[in-house]
Amino acid sequence: MKELTQPTMLKKLLSQLFDKLENERDNDKKSKNGNAIYFVEEILEKRYGRPNYISSKAVKSYYDKYIDEKENNAGEPSSELKNLMSKYLGYENFLDFENKNGVEMVGSPQIKGGIKKTFARWAIFIILVVVVMVVVYSKGFLSSNDCLVWKIDHYEKVDCENNRPNLILEDVDIDFFRQVKVSDTTAFFVNGHPAIWYGKSKKGEIEYFNSRGLHPITLKELKPITQYIINKYVDTTKNQN
Repeated sequence: MKELTQPTMLKKLLSQLFDKLENERDNDKKSKNGNAIYFVEEILEKRYGRPNYISSKAVKSYYDKYIDEKENNAGEPSSELKNLMSKYLGYENFLDFENKNGVEMVGSPQIKGGIKKTFARWAIFIILVVVVMVVVYSKGFLSSNDCLVWKIDHYEKVDCENNRPNLILEDVDIDFFRQVKVSDTTAFFVNGHPAIWYGKSKKGEIEYFNSRGLHPITLKELKPITQYIINKYVDTTKNQN
């Protein structure tokens, strides 16, 4: 029994995703780029009601990284995006996809069912242990009377009884995560890797952050800074204090 690594699991997910997109009857652009466009416009926007959730270029970059194994800055798809991909493939979510695709069975077909059941039991046990550990840790890190809300450029702990907490879909280091102002002197890259992430506010304005994650207001995935974005937008913000 060989456990699949996370990159292999993502490769499996994206491979099945693009195979299904390729076979959609109304997909008249049967290419890597065409399939990515179809997924964004027809599946995410129309079927799941996620307009402007992610660009087709970003979806294609995941394919390039995990299927074609090309070096790029695509990173890993967000938890919500992996869930949406899995749902489109007929699974409840990405965890369901992992459970049903997470092991390659090697050996006699007669013992395959028994190995699957054993793996499922261990998977459930491990998940329960992880949940308990997270709960115990969170009690020491964030008391039961504390919630998180976004204040101008950072997260703050507040009393849950009087405040409605922000919904946070990604793990965020609240002591580090900040909205930042940039200028033409900002160090946008460190050793060739993005040091700034950006996203649009509800008003459509470009906002910058010092870490990857979700936009604290729109909850859309932040994107790594690019030279194109710097050239297009930074000149309008370089005089901010």
